[in-house]
Amino acid sequence: MRKLTLLHSPDQAAFVRERLLPRLDTWAVRVIAYGHGLPEDLDPAVRVLCWLPDADIARLLPEAVERGLCVALLPHPEMPHARAGFGISARLDEALADALNPENGQPVDLLYCNDTLVLNSVQLGRTFTLSAPESGTGLGARVRRFLSFARSADEVRLAPFRIETRKGKVLDTAALGVVVVAHGRSSSLTRRALADSAANDGMLHALVLAPRSLIEFLRFLFASLFLRGVAERLPPFVGHLRTEAVRILRAQPIEFSVDGVGQSAREVSLEVRPRALNLVPGRHLSIDSTPPDAKESYRIGELPQGEVRTVLLGQPLPWIHHAETEEFRELFLVLKGNARASESFLTLMVLSTLLATIGLFANSAPVIIGAMILAPLMSPIISLAMGVLRQNEYLMSESARSLVLGIVLALGCATVLTWLTPLELVNSEIAARLRPTLLDLGVAVISGIAGAYAHARSEVARSLAGVAIAVALVPPLAVSGIGIGWGEAPVFYGAFLLFLTNLIGIVLAAALTFLWLGFSPFRLARRGLAITLILTGAVSVPLALGFWHMVEENRIVRTLESWESEGLRLRDVRIRPGEPLYLSVRLLSDVPLDSARIDSVKQDIETLLGRDVILEASVAVVR
Repeated sequence: MRKLTLLHSPDQAAFVRERLLPRLDTWAVRVIAYGHGLPEDLDPAVRVLCWLPDADIARLLPEAVERGLCVALLPHPEMPHARAGFGISARLDEALADALNPENGQPVDLLYCNDTLVLNSVQLGRTFTLSAPESGTGLGARVRRFLSFARSADEVRLAPFRIETRKGKVLDTAALGVVVVAHGRSSSLTRRALADSAANDGMLHALVLAPRSLIEFLRFLFASLFLRGVAERLPPFVGHLRTEAVRILRAQPIEFSVDGVGQSAREVSLEVRPRALNLVPGRHLSIDSTPPDAKESYRIGELPQGEVRTVLLGQPLPWIHHAETEEFRELFLVLKGNARASESFLTLMVLSTLLATIGLFANSAPVIIGAMILAPLMSPIISLAMGVLRQNEYLMSESARSLVLGIVLALGCATVLTWLTPLELVNSEIAARLRPTLLDLGVAVISGIAGAYAHARSEVARSLAGVAIAVALVPPLAVSGIGIGWGEAPVFYGAFLLFLTNLIGIVLAAALTFLWLGFSPFRLARRGLAITLILTGAVSVPLALGFWHMVEENRIVRTLESWESEGLRLRDVRIRPGEPLYLSVRLLSDVPLDSARIDSVKQDIETLLGRDVILEASVAVVR
């Protein structure tokens, strides 16, 4: 009969007798109540099965290493750290099946902190959702945890940390906290972020939590607590060092915890003792059969260092991440390139305008959307916004020159194509761009914010195509050119007003966004912002009138479509503005209508609206 040694805490004797031993009836089991040490007569060839809390396991494992014992762990209710750190299933049946596996134990690494065994993780400073044990993860607990941090967000500050690896890498940074684990099974986050780590690769992993704004950290905290299946990798502000040993130092004492037990020290030394313990692994533990790779690796490029570190240490964590000198330099180079009227810019202006004009004549929304994506106007407008904000003469002059060239080219191409096209009908796509309102200014403002943010954050630059579709810069210019070609001043005026609305709204919103992100001091931006606000106010006057007319027309349509008289109903009400008001309606009746009845309907409508109307009516007999 196969042999086992079963260690249990003294208070669990009844559970072991009633629940565990019946499941081990095919084994010869020696049962031992574990106290302060192991019996001297334990046979190293006999597997040691442990039903112990974390504190006992932390004492047991170093002794098991010295005596060469093969250890298997069961999910005691008071061992969350050992269960997470060694991949033990929370289900007793599954854990027993793993522990009784006839295969021999596997050598696994042990992590030590200041010569104290670490079952799962070491947490230094404030690490929030990088914490290892996953207790209290119900929805209510997670909501309370999130709200608790949000309430104290204004008090959050980064602390200085100096991190030295065994092979001489030194990192001076500012961070909220650091988490050190031996492998990637320690928490739901590290399981995703360190998926390629193993429990016997000879390396530890230090995760440095260093957000530069409260907003990005709250977003990360929310996703970690409530959207665990969404994030599949660490956010950029979490640095990662993979090394054999690390020292973490600070001038002031570091508050840290080893498996939840609080401690304090000026220096925290952590090291991995490779393949020290002979363990029957849990089903959630990753074991590598290849020889350990002792090569250190780092992902620390986004961590605050140098001047940035100094600035962040001197103040509370800002709500919005402000740009640093390096980001200024890189963004300005991009914007200077975008400001120039290059050959590709001019070529795309011609092609997008021709495509938009054909789509407008064809009344085809997909073709017009294609022209929106192709249009290059968004780039010089964003460059102009930065030039206005920082009063940079080069950006303002080059962007303005590019925009003027682009506008003239677009109007010219649309006008010539209109002369060559034997169509002169205001269809729905053309009409949609003739009456801009404050809603269009709102679209321009939001698009300007998105465009500026996408330029400032390279990771969201792929969204620029969506911004271009939303704001639609070239189609209004194409309609203006069509108005010139037709000799219709109202068509030109309405469409060009829409273009100016988009242009001014984007410049204002993009400039304010760059200001909010820290790309200019307010004293430098005041003049440009004041001029842009004046222009926005000026263009808002006709937009407000247009919006008022839209609201009034909507009220008239709702009033008429709810009106009934002697079995007569109005449907499909359409309005053409002017005096008198031009109405196109469909009359639903159960009998044919003569001219006198239609005149009566017209009079009733005029009485209802309190104004003269011209009525264009079609009659539908419903039976």
